[in-house]
Amino acid sequence: MPSQNSTPSPASPAAFNCGSRSTPASAASSPPAPASAASSPSTPASPTAFNRDSRDYWNHRAATFTRTATCDYELWLMRLLALDPADTLLDMGCATGTLAVPLARAGHRVHACDFAEAMLAILNQRAAQESLPITPHLLAWDDDWQAAGLGENSVDVAFASRSLMAADVQPYICKLDLAARAKAAVVVPGGSLPSADPQLLAHLGRPAAPPRAVESVKRVLADLGRVPVLSTTTTLRPMRFASFEEGLANLRRLAGPEPFSAQEQELFDAYAVEHFQQVPGAMPTKQDWHKSQSERPQKQSADSFGVEAENHWVLDYDLPVTWKFIGWRTDGTAWQ
Repeated sequence: MPSQNSTPSPASPAAFNCGSRSTPASAASSPPAPASAASSPSTPASPTAFNRDSRDYWNHRAATFTRTATCDYELWLMRLLALDPADTLLDMGCATGTLAVPLARAGHRVHACDFAEAMLAILNQRAAQESLPITPHLLAWDDDWQAAGLGENSVDVAFASRSLMAADVQPYICKLDLAARAKAAVVVPGGSLPSADPQLLAHLGRPAAPPRAVESVKRVLADLGRVPVLSTTTTLRPMRFASFEEGLANLRRLAGPEPFSAQEQELFDAYAVEHFQQVPGAMPTKQDWHKSQSERPQKQSADSFGVEAENHWVLDYDLPVTWKFIGWRTDGTAWQ
């Protein structure tokens, strides 16, 4: 899902207050700006040129963004949430309805929140087509949830699936905890960040950033007196793009925000030519994602990337990401 962490403005600790349920959280620090597809892969860029958390980035991604989760991930998360049939839900970072749509189909009333207008536009179309009980909210983590009608005890269960990537998670965990009458949960990286490609980093000789999200969330929950339950899964994300240029820019982002040396640039260019392949026809379907690389549509070499056709581009391997589910009951009792 899109990361919803826009850069917060300076605020006093009182700006993020869990209210009567728990102690005030400190103000969020500005998260580091990750890489952005808008940066040219051939030109060294400053860290500020990479901003995967920007609305523009995710609005641009909306047209080709995944409409559905892989079955394994969806079932894994639904099983862990253990929802009651009448539960109302808050899905923070809903994107195009990856989880909001199947949850609404199951009968849940869903408040689907995202800060990218284009994502919500697609979600609205999907919800209208099936008359689903989904209420969209143009909302970021740093916005006023109370003003949006999502303040204290506004839903039964609040969760953020793969959308919380902030350096300081305390104010955002606090908001989920406050909004939920019964349970809250996040799914955060349990290893390498999804904005990094371990295979590419190893090829370039660059170190991968150590994972910190899980311990950060656990520390906040301990301060709030919550009892977390944890579970782990690994997903394989197909990397597919509408053009070679778009794919190249995104691959550059996965190498990190630091400018390339001349040697790194040479290694990167050769890596891209070796691993990008062109697939004729439409973007892959959900069924294609469950196939092995050898079973997917026939590919062409990236050396022919100048060909203009209705094709798309893929990396010849899927990006592995380890995810950690962290759930808790908002009254401080153990998860059941």
